[in-house]
Amino acid sequence: MSVKSANRNPWYARFYVLLFIWVGAGIFTGWKQYSLSEINSHINNFQIFRSSFGHFVQGMHLYPLYPKEYFDLYLYGPAFAILMAPYAYLPLGWSVVVWNALNAGMLFWAVWNLPLGQKQRSWILWIILNSTITALLNTQFHALCVAMILWSYILMQRGKLGWSALLIALGVFIKFYGIVGLVFFFFTKERFRYAAYLLFWFVAVFLFPFLFGGWDYTWQCYHEWMEVLSHKNTLNVDIRNLRTDVCVMGMFRRITGDGTLSNMWFLIPSLLLSAWVYFQPKKWFHVDFQLRLMALVLIYLMLASTGTESPTLIMAFPGVGLWFVLGEKSRGRWVLFVLTLLISSFSPTDLFPRFLREAYVNRYALMILPLFVVWLSLLWDLRKPTRED
Repeated sequence: MSVKSANRNPWYARFYVLLFIWVGAGIFTGWKQYSLSEINSHINNFQIFRSSFGHFVQGMHLYPLYPKEYFDLYLYGPAFAILMAPYAYLPLGWSVVVWNALNAGMLFWAVWNLPLGQKQRSWILWIILNSTITALLNTQFHALCVAMILWSYILMQRGKLGWSALLIALGVFIKFYGIVGLVFFFFTKERFRYAAYLLFWFVAVFLFPFLFGGWDYTWQCYHEWMEVLSHKNTLNVDIRNLRTDVCVMGMFRRITGDGTLSNMWFLIPSLLLSAWVYFQPKKWFHVDFQLRLMALVLIYLMLASTGTESPTLIMAFPGVGLWFVLGEKSRGRWVLFVLTLLISSFSPTDLFPRFLREAYVNRYALMILPLFVVWLSLLWDLRKPTRED
């Protein structure tokens, strides 16, 4: 390879190097967490997912505590319990490894297929790697969840509207986050066909669990799902709980010491601002606008969710990556980028001073603050003319 060619494709931007790192991260974290212990916090989230299939097929309640199997609650839809069937039959060690490798591999493949240059895609992959590892060490679903959202956009842009609609429907009936895929609806000229696919898949995915659980039991599962989400939200907003509620209003609740501060103080103005930048029809078919808008909604998911915690922030970091690679590299943007990585990505790790993490970042939910500033920066960027104007 010539020097000129090597400069065009440095080692850190090469497909096989990045694929090895990402799949390797999935395999290593899965095996590491399994090796520490079978039933404890190291793989607790995966134990919840894996056990849900057995509970469903045996007609058991999905959403109460099962302290002999895991701690915490199952918070996902009935369809997710059925989709966990392969992991229920694999030996536990193998199933954890495959689960983490799938999460890492699908997110890598989604970012690699974004309509960007190779160096830009590689930058995003490096930017989100640490947050991905944090999610993998908690054997969570969120890396796969954000990959599904990215793929719903990629497939829509490629004209594969049926597959895009399926991923949106799956996202909604697994953990609601997939609903943000609906913002892509106006990015295609075939809106009638897209709407038909969305309607079909929403009905099909909703009815899917009834095929396995019957009408009464599955309907009960849906009803209990809504109840447990409401209950979990009540637990999250308790200001004594420093693990969750790392959202914008959670930050203000902790800073002010007022646990009754309503989310509406943020949700209403933020939704109005989002609508203000979204409804620019002349920009809907500009890829630059589409990618920035996707970045906006990915970050917004974490800003507005009382369930936000350090492992879930992987949902926001592809948005941070898009914001950074698409924007001008001014000194201010570089400073905000570094602070976002330091506080929102690395503060939960041993690389960050423990005193600062416990005394300030965790106590006041400051992990969300740089992401909030990035979101505001994206609002500003979206109102400016795009490169294609």
